[in-house]
Amino acid sequence: MQYILTLDAGTTGVKCAAFSREGAQLASHTAEYPTRYPASDWAQQDPEEQLAGCLRAIKAVLQRVSPRDCAALVFSGTMNGCIPIDRQGRALHDNLIHSDLRAAPQVERIRGLIPLAEYYRVTGNRIDVHSGLPKYMWLRENRPDIYKSAFRFVNIKDYLYGRFTGRVGYTDPTDASLCNCLDLRAGDWAWEILKACGVDADKMPDLLPSCDVSGRLTAEFAGLTGLPDGLPVAVGAGDGACAAHGARSQRVGDTYMNIGSSAWVSTLSPAPAEDPQMRLFSYFDADGKSCNVCGTVQSGSAAFEWAVKNLLGLGERPDYGALEALARSAPIGAGGLMYLPTLMGERTPWWTAKVSGTLMGFTLYHDRSHVARAVYEGVMQSLHLCGSILAECGLPADRLTLIGGGAASGLWAQMAADMFGVPVRVHATPRAATSLGAALIAGVGIGWYADFAEAAQAIHIQSVYQPDAAAHAAYQRHLAVFGSLYPHMKAAYEALYDYQQGK
Repeated sequence: MQYILTLDAGTTGVKCAAFSREGAQLASHTAEYPTRYPASDWAQQDPEEQLAGCLRAIKAVLQRVSPRDCAALVFSGTMNGCIPIDRQGRALHDNLIHSDLRAAPQVERIRGLIPLAEYYRVTGNRIDVHSGLPKYMWLRENRPDIYKSAFRFVNIKDYLYGRFTGRVGYTDPTDASLCNCLDLRAGDWAWEILKACGVDADKMPDLLPSCDVSGRLTAEFAGLTGLPDGLPVAVGAGDGACAAHGARSQRVGDTYMNIGSSAWVSTLSPAPAEDPQMRLFSYFDADGKSCNVCGTVQSGSAAFEWAVKNLLGLGERPDYGALEALARSAPIGAGGLMYLPTLMGERTPWWTAKVSGTLMGFTLYHDRSHVARAVYEGVMQSLHLCGSILAECGLPADRLTLIGGGAASGLWAQMAADMFGVPVRVHATPRAATSLGAALIAGVGIGWYADFAEAAQAIHIQSVYQPDAAAHAAYQRHLAVFGSLYPHMKAAYEALYDYQQGK
């Protein structure tokens, strides 16, 4: 049986997986690597360690599938990073990953150079400390020798592509979009923004389609992996774009939700979001024409797990079945108890670091069942808030597919159906959706599928949850209150943040 081999370089490790043409995962292995935090707000990874992890993961998978049956290799990885590389594709500095916040001063400088509305109109994104552009500026100002020596700035999947193929300094439109210096309407780098920010335009990687398979595995990496010399290698896409292709079809209205440490709701649009309040963000789909429009909750399952451990006192390995049963024993709305999962600031819709997690509305009447339900509802209501903004901007969901670790929760799936008022499908392999999406992208490239719509037929669903009309009406009343809490308490949150920072 032929298969496509995927490498998804994530935050804690790289997952290698083999997928058949029908979308079945034949084998997988994850090799871990560390993230280092050398200073407050810094987060970086060693690309050489990530490369070594890829080699370990490939060898483990090839013990279960035959190397000669591999039809192609494809990459995915975390977006919003920054790896300066030389002309040979070697990393000159650790990868400044998406959670690295060291470039906050550079973000303030960009805000003084470019009006926020104009920046959003061109790039489809806010000026954001997580993105690539301010990190390039930070390197120029704080590591001038590295900046000067850099041939290109790339993300992790692009670094791996260059090492495995020898084709150095390329990226695809999905990863390029979240560098926050790509013109989404022109489909090319936003040259005027780069010039205004003092970033050399020739240091930006060249763009190739996500499904481009003109790269070939070098003899060196064939020897290191055991894969065939000259194997087609697809450029691939950022993990968000791969998740989209592993979760939904290529039609507007087919929306997916990822419930992971951070969580998001995303749908396909023919153009970037037109949101006057700039609450949503957009980036190219792997087809290179459409856009993924997203609303993101900064702390999804991370805020849930914190509450389970610290508010409910259930430890590191709770019985999730018993926890769901406890939450189900409380009524919809948890008797007015509400949980804001804003433990690490918030992106959509508030876009602020100056907010903290909140459990509010409790009285002597409330018990652990209300707390448990409020924690489940708080995460899903935050995601519903993202979905309601998508609908407000002309992108309502007509069905929703759940992926990520949180898709294992039947309570969250039913809450999603009841809150959104649409059928909710649970992915057959929710933790593998990103890798599957990468495989489908490569499958289009090598001709397994005629197009992305045909490739989407390889997505399988394990269960479907239907909305309950009464529950939907109750949750609309709940959201009206939930969505008003932060705006009414904004000044208090900011005062508390300043106090926590010692100001």
